[in-house]
Amino acid sequence: MQKIVLLVDDDEDEHEIFLSALHYTDNSYKFISANSCEKAIDLLKSLKPDYIFIDVNMPRVNGMTCLEEIKKISTISHIPVYMYSTGMNAHDGEKAMKLGAVDYIIKPNSVSNLSTMLKKILN
Repeated sequence: MQKIVLLVDDDEDEHEIFLSALHYTDNSYKFISANSCEKAIDLLKSLKPDYIFIDVNMPRVNGMTCLEEIKKISTISHIPVYMYSTGMNAHDGEKAMKLGAVDYIIKPNSVSNLSTMLKKILN
């Protein structure tokens, strides 16, 4: 069965960067994206990804709140969630971990660096 990665990020450019890095890492993964927490929650009613990556800084519903909402859904609460942001401090990272994130990742400055990070996470 094909593994699925869900990215929740309001920046469409980030979707393209993440998809490129994912395909460079392992093109057997199916990539699904949502540009808001609301859309992600709607997708998660029928989708069971293997990994979820959530941008911290999103309008309307921020990444931390999105993480909380995802972890409330019992059928997917076990799925590893990684917070994915251009900048997180240690306090935000600790908060994310307490809310159920596996880890937090600072968005790398290149597709190659992101691919290297994804190799460590996905394998």
